[in-house]
Amino acid sequence: MNHINRDEVIKGFADRRARIEAGTLARRRWLVTIAKRLLPLGAIFILLALVLAPSMRKNGADRVAYHMKDVANASAGSHMQVARFHGVDQSGEPYTVTAASADQHGNSTVTLTAPIGDLTQKAGDWLMLKSDHGLYDQRSQALDLTGHVTLYRNDGTIVTAPTARINLKDGSASSSAPVQVQGPFGTLTSQDGFTLAGRGSQITFNGASTLILTQVQ
Repeated sequence: MNHINRDEVIKGFADRRARIEAGTLARRRWLVTIAKRLLPLGAIFILLALVLAPSMRKNGADRVAYHMKDVANASAGSHMQVARFHGVDQSGEPYTVTAASADQHGNSTVTLTAPIGDLTQKAGDWLMLKSDHGLYDQRSQALDLTGHVTLYRNDGTIVTAPTARINLKDGSASSSAPVQVQGPFGTLTSQDGFTLAGRGSQITFNGASTLILTQVQ
């Protein structure tokens, strides 16, 4: 009867385990080496894909559209979306004119769609205006508004007229068309237009006017 040496059995298992672990470690080292060589190649492939992808598009569906937001240097005949003008008047007070779109005509004249003007004074008073259409002369700082012209003053006064001319240089406005004014005082209508000065601090109504006072409770 053969007797199995216990120490030899344990040694055999230990040797077998050591060979298995050695093989596993060798495979891991091989995989790490391969990965180190493939990673740089993968990075180069990704960079090439990013560079070449835009030129491979056939329908141009993902092109980026840029909108001009400062049209001071726009060339004649150009069309712009979300146009914005910044300036200061003769007293150093800032003003801003924005529009949904603008078309440049000549060197200084711009046709505006849905223009909005904002005139702010250092004292905190402000005057805002808007209309359906506008013609802005950058050289003379004159803005001709047509279609639902509305002027808002910070005290709650609202002036509406079909047309008006705004002089951004001296903060004045005028119109010869019928005008209506609503404010804390009541409602005033004038058939011959108005003249506004001092960025809305003074308003003079021309011709026959009708005033309906608001009754104070």
